[in-house]
Amino acid sequence: MVAHREAARLLTLLALSSLLPLAGTAQTRPAHRRPIVVTLPQGPVTRILSPDRKWILVFEFPAADKSPSADCRIGENETRKLWIKRKGFRDRTLVRDFDRSLDISWSPDSHHFFVNDASGSTDTLGYVYEPVTLKATALADVVTSADPDAKKYLGAGHSYLEANRWINSHELSVTLWGHFDEERIGFKIKNRVDLNGRVERLYKHEYR
Repeated sequence: MVAHREAARLLTLLALSSLLPLAGTAQTRPAHRRPIVVTLPQGPVTRILSPDRKWILVFEFPAADKSPSADCRIGENETRKLWIKRKGFRDRTLVRDFDRSLDISWSPDSHHFFVNDASGSTDTLGYVYEPVTLKATALADVVTSADPDAKKYLGAGHSYLEANRWINSHELSVTLWGHFDEERIGFKIKNRVDLNGRVERLYKHEYR
């Protein structure tokens, strides 16, 4: 009788031990996260790692700790540069220079990243880049190709075309907002923009 109990106990232990590797795998599986949007500058140097951990965007603003305002006029020591490099490699490539603040976000598959360039107090334009070639796609071109009426709003005295977030690896939530100076008419337009060229207008509102 004792032998039967020992045998049953041994079988139970073996069954439990066989489940341990599976439990460990489930616990270490990474959770799905929405890509974050990083607003810059945040300091002299900011590094933004791609979701697949193969690319690093490096934003440099050496004067961040010296200037009273991050939006001061560009000067000899106030240049803002965005670089890209492969993780584990020393060489890096300049994406471009910037005058003021910007937003950056990687796509979920790491095949693209968007940049909102707030180059002045009256305008912002969004771009999507491919990390390998650094080919830039202007969101203004995509939006106006599908919706010619958007050109009127892009030409307003204050016009801000911004990517808000990645919906998936090839679609973005994009907002065009601002106001016409002389008419004193404000506007806000929300679109779902596919990098393949399809644009779906979700919302439009004009107000005084």
